[in-house]
Amino acid sequence: MKVVKAISIYCHQTDDDDVDELFMFYNGQRFWPNSSDGTVGATQTGTYGVNSPIYELPGRFSLRDDESPLGSDSLGWVDLSADEPEGQNQADFIGTDDDGHYTLTYKVKEIGF
Repeated sequence: MKVVKAISIYCHQTDDDDVDELFMFYNGQRFWPNSSDGTVGATQTGTYGVNSPIYELPGRFSLRDDESPLGSDSLGWVDLSADEPEGQNQADFIGTDDDGHYTLTYKVKEIGF
């Protein structure tokens, strides 16, 4: 079985003009910046540490932008299969027509008993 851990996200371009208020899910469970509430303000460029819990593969990381009080916008997702290559990898969040561009750095490891 393989597991994954999100290491960081890199902002190439925000969706909003100034700051995106980021939060993230794995398979529908919110985990970053914490499990229930809060966001991280992303400016035009920069790296943001994630240091997620360890999750089983396959799965989906979803990045959102808080637009309170109106809800949130999708900034895309990264789908990972059960046969992802081991080691540190990167993938762009995809799936929206927004202007935001973010890259996820994650680490995959095989575990056995």
